[in-house]
This record gives sequence, C-alpha cells and structure tokens, in this order.
Amino acid sequence: MLIAFTYLPGFVTLVFRGMPTVWRGRHRVIFCWLIFMQAVSPGRKTLEEMARWTPATITAWRFGRLLKAAYWNVHLLVSWLAQDLLTTLPAPANGILYLFGDGSHADKRGPKNPMAQKGRISQHHPWFFGLRFVLLMAAWDGYRIPVGFRLILPKRHVGYRSENALFRELVGAFVPPSWATLVIVGGDAAYGSKANMRMVQDRDKADTARRWGFVFAIARTWKTVEEKSLKHLVTHIPHKYYQCTRVPREGRKGRKTFWTYSTCLGLRHVGDVTVVLSKKGRNTGPQHTKILVTNLAELTPSQVVCIYQKRWAIELMNWELKSGLGLGEHQVSGDKNRSEKSVGIAVLAYLFVLRVGHHEIVPGKPWSIFQLQHALRLRVMTNQVEHTVKVKMAKACKAA
Repeated sequence: MLIAFTYLPGFVTLVFRGMPTVWRGRHRVIFCWLIFMQAVSPGRKTLEEMARWTPATITAWRFGRLLKAAYWNVHLLVSWLAQDLLTTLPAPANGILYLFGDGSHADKRGPKNPMAQKGRISQHHPWFFGLRFVLLMAAWDGYRIPVGFRLILPKRHVGYRSENALFRELVGAFVPPSWATLVIVGGDAAYGSKANMRMVQDRDKADTARRWGFVFAIARTWKTVEEKSLKHLVTHIPHKYYQCTRVPREGRKGRKTFWTYSTCLGLRHVGDVTVVLSKKGRNTGPQHTKILVTNLAELTPSQVVCIYQKRWAIELMNWELKSGLGLGEHQVSGDKNRSEKSVGIAVLAYLFVLRVGHHEIVPGKPWSIFQLQHALRLRVMTNQVEHTVKVKMAKACKAA
C-alpha cells in the first residue's frame, strides 16, 4: 500500500543538490519527483501510475515532457551519482575494484518503437522483443553499483555500434575512485575479445596511479602464438591434472566446488596470459569446461574462478532493475533520446535508493534493492503522515 504524497521530502532534493545539469523551468522539480516515485512506487512504473500518488501539479504529461527534453544528458547524471556513491561507501581494505559488463533487454509491446528489436540470447532461450542495453557495474565487498549503460541500437540504425564497442566506451569513460589500487575488468565469453583485452592493457599502461587487469571467459577457438587451438588443450588434458578448489558463493553462505587446471600461454594478439580451465566435476566432459584467461600472473586458479563468480552480481542487478525499479515500463516511443532516458531513470532510481539507504546494508551479509526500497517506503510514509498532521494542526490553530 502507498499513500499520496503532498510534498517532496527534503533528503531527496539534498541528494540531487549538486547535479551538473542546468535545468530549465520546473524540470528540476519534475526530475526529482520522477526519480523519487520510480524508487518508492510499489506498482507498475508507468508514468500515469506514478502520477497518481503525486500532487495535482505533478502530472504524467509533465513526466513525459521531461523525458522528451533533449537538452539534458542522462549519462552525465548516472556518472555523477555513481561517482558520489563510490566516494560515500566504505572502501575495501585490499583496494581492489571489480568492473563487470553484461548485456540484457527490457521487453516492450509497441512494435512502432524504433529502438526495439527482436532477438534471443542463444538457441536455448526464447525470442524476445524489446530494448537491448549494455550495463557496467562496479563491485567490491558485497556492494554493486551501476556506473554506466548504453542502448544497443538495431543493426538497421545508422548509429549502430556493437555490444563490445559500447562496453569499451563505458570502461574507457569510467574514472576509478582514489582508493582503488587495482581494477579488474571481467565478463563472460561474449566480452572475451582481443579488442577488450587490449583496451585493458592500454589502460594499464596509461594509468600510473593503479594497475589494471582482466578476467574474461573465452571461446575454445582461440589460438596460441604457436597456432595451437585451445580446443585441443581442453580436450586432451587428463583428469588427474585437475585440482579441487572451493570458492565462496557470491551473496550466499557456503562454498562451491570446482576442478581447475592452469597454465601460462602466449595468446595470439594478446601476449602472455594465465589460462584456467574450470569445471564443476572432475569427470565432467570438455564440452562443459569453462576457459578463463587473465593477465594478472600473481592470481591463483582459485582466485581467478572466485573473481569470475563475482560476475553473478550483475545478473542480479539486471533482475533488480527490471523487477524492483520498472526498467523499460515507461510508455515512450520516438527517437533514441527518449528510450535512453527511460532506461536511465531506472538506473538513477537504483543509485538513489543506494545513496539514501546504504546504511541498511550490513557488511558481509547479502542485501537486495527490495530490502532498501521497503525501508525507504516506511521512511517517506512516516514523514508524509507527520507532515500532514503538522499542516492540519497549523490550520486548526490559525482558525482558532
């Protein structure tokens, strides 16, 4: 249940006090209301539904006009609020920051949306129709923060760029916090490309303040400098060379068991790396073996597998954005700008909930955005009831 709000809580405007955008007219107030309602509204996140719980002057039409305004940049605001969170949350003792990228989609119904496209993740997944996007997440000590996103345009669009190109743009635009002494970039096999690895290596050479490394899953079609395919390495390594290792479950208690084998190889176009073969059972066949590669020679096979397992947090974030913050539920169509802002509002709402509710996160224990949203709703509804009582008492005293 949700009560109608008659005023915007003071802590909302306090969070957005230092926004880098110069707003026109009442767009600043409308923007704060939209982020606030996107964060606390328990129902569908359509503009009409959220406008039901706002004052009469804050209408769905005004929300739509804000999303249509082309002068403000949603990526600038996401980067600003993410950087604010990176400096607010407690830093890790080891100074390691993880960057993971992943692609996802938000289902849409209107076939006239020019940004929507049809596709599927693989032949084992159903077809979908909707907006595709790339999300970049920063993680450490159980925290997960979205630091950037990009829409993946349809291939017929004149501005189309591949998913890996957008991922490299996001990593290139990211500014690590001052406490980060080592930044590890990771992703699944879709992001394990030569260009992505070279991008991390170039960033490591250019950044004198910290080290940069990568942990990617790669396809078995890769070849070494001796023109030998990794497929033969996976197929012909005897089972007795695999070692049992146990890594902590990401976000849960207990540990997971893996069987790993590691070796140092020179990959073509990349250079000297450590290759780790990982599978869930010692006698599991080569078709179920994951190939992980890293340029950080000091990492053990157990650490490489543990870092790759942290990638699950971005899958969890995608689910939270869609289920808890209504990503893709705005009724927008037309140009890329409106669809991009629609996705960005959900990401900003996620950052806003983290910013005002991070004190609810207990270090070392799992958390979810739904838990923080529940605490935020109780807080704002209590404030609204107290505000209503004060207004009525003031009116009664004035009438007396």
